[in-house]
Amino acid sequence: MEKRLQIIFIITACLYFFSSCITESKKGLLIPTVPEVNEITRRKAAIAFLTDAIDASPNSSENYYKRAILYLENEKVGEALEDINNAINIKPNVGSYFQAKAQILRDSQQPQFALEAASKAEVLNAESPELYTLLGDLYQQLGQYDKSKSYLRKALQISPNNGETYFFQGEIAAKLADTTTALALYQQALGLKPSFLPAYLKLIQVHTNLKQYELALLYSREAIKYHPKSASLYFQRGNTYQRAWKMDSAVMCYNRAIALDTNLIQASFSTGIIYFKTRAYRLALPFFLRTLKHNPKYPDAKFFMAQCLEYTGEYLKAEELYNQILAENNQDYKALGGIARVQRKEIYGDYIPNEELKYDTTSFPKFEMPKRSAIDTTSLRPMLPKGIN
Repeated sequence: MEKRLQIIFIITACLYFFSSCITESKKGLLIPTVPEVNEITRRKAAIAFLTDAIDASPNSSENYYKRAILYLENEKVGEALEDINNAINIKPNVGSYFQAKAQILRDSQQPQFALEAASKAEVLNAESPELYTLLGDLYQQLGQYDKSKSYLRKALQISPNNGETYFFQGEIAAKLADTTTALALYQQALGLKPSFLPAYLKLIQVHTNLKQYELALLYSREAIKYHPKSASLYFQRGNTYQRAWKMDSAVMCYNRAIALDTNLIQASFSTGIIYFKTRAYRLALPFFLRTLKHNPKYPDAKFFMAQCLEYTGEYLKAEELYNQILAENNQDYKALGGIARVQRKEIYGDYIPNEELKYDTTSFPKFEMPKRSAIDTTSLRPMLPKGIN
């Protein structure tokens, strides 16, 4: 018995010793957790590297070109355009440089100048399905659909599985009011490129316009999986909720869009409109103010803000805004009516006259109704059932 206990004790001690050795040996072999490196971080590091390379060798057109592409991916269009122009100035006959310039100009909403650059790239033999797709998009933006279709067909002949090409074909169909074909092409684009954001945005918009709200929300949920930080996506989702009369959800989506992109003034204006229509004028005010700060000429923003000020008792400020509207258009009858209301309220208060009345009846002549004479009921016989006298 004692020998058995000794053997068990020795085995236990050995196991403890070896496990301690293994634990200690692993301490030096454990790999620390690598911090997550996302695409933005990689591009930032690449831009820093290229910046150093440009400083060391400022006559390298290729470095300017590469940095321009990275700036474009980071949505820094101004910096991208400056870099690509530097590359072209150094080497003016490289087709890929003009193709990149066309992409940059397209993203900066200058389709005509983008088309000039893309055409120059084609002349310089920069033929590729990407260039043909780009040309197809630019021509459809400018309303030249036959040329657009021709280039898109060329692109598909070279690369039949390019989702973006089908998307731009869908854009042409949509502009020609062929909604069924447009939807099929947008879906085909997503089938080939499941993360393509423009196709999702169009599908959400079209199904919302068709009052197919559940389907629109389904596409927006799918898109958020790929693009959780897309302000445009949340804005479109908000539009769908607003059209479906789900105002709380719409406001949440609009606020998310504003948080992701403070320059998305459409979301600010839409939020203000929702609060205005629910008579939450004080809540609406900051959203109209934000809209006007970004774009002082945003349609109707000044008028709605003036009404909010009027309905919250800020008559002088409201009158000032109405006057600003009249200075821009002296025939604006809504602003004229606003000034008249505010001036009356400053004198009489909110209760005179009734603003909901279409016509002012206070000047109408008053007529007295003739008095009804009392009816003498003594001569009336009660109605009795037949057979009773």
